[in-house]
Amino acid sequence: MTDFKPPAEERPDLTIPTQEPDPVLIVVMGPASCGKSTVGTDLANSLSIPFIDGDSLHPASNIQKMTNGIPLTDDDRLPWLALIRSTAERKCKEEWEKHQGDFSQFEEHGIGRAGIVIACSALKKWYRDILRGEVEARPPPEDDLPPSHSVANPEHKVSHPATTALRTYFVYCEGSPELLAQRIASRKSHFMGSSMLASQLATLEDPKGEKGVVAVDISLSPEEVAKQAVEKVRKLFGYE
Repeated sequence: MTDFKPPAEERPDLTIPTQEPDPVLIVVMGPASCGKSTVGTDLANSLSIPFIDGDSLHPASNIQKMTNGIPLTDDDRLPWLALIRSTAERKCKEEWEKHQGDFSQFEEHGIGRAGIVIACSALKKWYRDILRGEVEARPPPEDDLPPSHSVANPEHKVSHPATTALRTYFVYCEGSPELLAQRIASRKSHFMGSSMLASQLATLEDPKGEKGVVAVDISLSPEEVAKQAVEKVRKLFGYE
């Protein structure tokens, strides 16, 4: 794959005005049972920005495969990850239009710009680079968009890639294999078994050390994890 960075000025109708602070995508990542959705929801609420579960953005063709028990390949994930990024930018534009650029700062439980939190496992660096917009990837065509998602639809032009205006950061929900296995075992109705967890952990490429990544310790209480996530995101944005 080659670097792919469509500049914002090529499609100003699909992003917020160029004189405004760049919109932000915060991806809450990690393997199954790490608590991505819970941490993501708490973080989004604390920062007064929307939250979306990335699984809801799988293209219709991926949904059909998973329904039939067919494992997804990286080729299947590529348009899904690109759609997460393009949907994030469109949602940020929607938020900017709603607030007319008047966003709360961190001191007021905001981030001072349009932003969104999305939960996505993002296990490989290659996946994360797609989410960053650093690897060439196009979202699915209009006829393969998720059938029910309110943002991922033709009206929002999410079948076009996001621009370089969208900044991407990651919050890694880090926990020991033992803790993750214990959590999965306690979720009796969950489809993810110990063998599938082992596969995910084998796939996971530790993101710590990559640009724009912070880690939170999921062995802490939910309140402490949420607090840690907010504090570390604040530092990413230059707030102490």
